[in-house]
Amino acid sequence: MSAFREQHLIEAPVDAVWDLVGDPRRYPEWAGSVVDVTGLEAAVEGAEYRQTMKTPFGKDTTDFVIEQLDDMREIRLRCLKSGYYSRWLLTQAGEDTFCEVEVGMRPDGWQHKAFDATLGKRWYRNMVTEWIARVRTAVTLTAGREE
Repeated sequence: MSAFREQHLIEAPVDAVWDLVGDPRRYPEWAGSVVDVTGLEAAVEGAEYRQTMKTPFGKDTTDFVIEQLDDMREIRLRCLKSGYYSRWLLTQAGEDTFCEVEVGMRPDGWQHKAFDATLGKRWYRNMVTEWIARVRTAVTLTAGREE
């Protein structure tokens, strides 16, 4: 199992960032690998939904579960097929947001184990870097529309 964790400061209010990362239905707006989210009535702990992603193996639609979602602005999602997971933890830092992002995999099948062992860490690092940049852009655009 490999994972990548990184911490960043996002120059936006914590509520604005949480509106994006705390609700998987909004992921297609900023998570470049997420193409579509369906079957999620509300973002609540234990909810399952279908997510279509661009993966190293092409587009893949699979089921996800919200494993953790709490008032402390923490969300943890897990793919029920591959064992892939992501976790966001947000903390208010003055007028900005301190965030910790972790992406990894607890693979079951040989294909996912092989990917995780060979390319996983680099893939996860690239994903986190892209996500942070896209969240920064999305909160800036959202703030511009509200003014």
